[in-house]
Amino acid sequence: MFPVDEQMWMVTFSLNKPSPSEAYSEIDGMKVEVKENRGEVVVGFIQATDVDEARRKALLAANEFLSALSWRFGAHLAIKGQPPNVERIDPSGKKQIFLETQEGVAIGEKMIGVKKDASGYIVNVLDSQRLGKIDVKHSDAADFYRRAHLTDHPFEKFGNLYKVAENIADKIRIVKGHSRYSLEQAYGRRSYEMEVLQLALDECFGGNSSSLAGAAKGLLSSSDIQQPIPRIVEILYKANRCQIMHAKASGGKKVPFNPQDEKDVTAALPLMDFVAKSLLEYEQTLL
Repeated sequence: MFPVDEQMWMVTFSLNKPSPSEAYSEIDGMKVEVKENRGEVVVGFIQATDVDEARRKALLAANEFLSALSWRFGAHLAIKGQPPNVERIDPSGKKQIFLETQEGVAIGEKMIGVKKDASGYIVNVLDSQRLGKIDVKHSDAADFYRRAHLTDHPFEKFGNLYKVAENIADKIRIVKGHSRYSLEQAYGRRSYEMEVLQLALDECFGGNSSSLAGAAKGLLSSSDIQQPIPRIVEILYKANRCQIMHAKASGGKKVPFNPQDEKDVTAALPLMDFVAKSLLEYEQTLL
């Protein structure tokens, strides 16, 4: 039951392209759903007093849902700018999340099959296997991840992927109780941002950094392989993040339309994406 001055609503947003998957979830009591090959996301069972409140609640839930589909399953969808369709509905609904893809996959009560890459991420559907229920957990970092995959330019893509790492790294710093001083004592890098990132990678990968070194293949020297994290921090922060974000005439910088600069950033993208996904998984399970 809900207050008598509230009503139940359904809001439908148009997407930038048809969804490759069929999925639904409950977020804050609302049902959010996309259907295979349909270019819309539907948010139902919204308790709101008027159209504006319904639209606002629906937009927040839809984006949270789409961002979860982006980093977990590679379905990079965006809501188009046109006004949504808003309807009043009768209350009812389920409280689970499921996912289906074009190959007939379902995560939840149906049988599914997946193929995973070396990092553990789903890359293709094969034969039957049960995965179980999936919960959508709010994550600002997930929104940056989806934003990264809605652009083609390497600078913007890298910048948003780095924000994933920056956001979760700061959460890790807070949970671990580190201050600027304690990080300087631990790492002595004379760069607070680099120390926070190194803390996050140390916590995320622990004593097993072989997968991280593998993701940095081609970017590390042979002397860096055994202890790759310090060098990876330099690659991501100093060599790319800073040079993309800053443009002082006297400093190092990456310049748009410079073929070599764009090539260098593009080469670092697989590593940055791997770090972002790994930290998102860490956030979901340990933060």
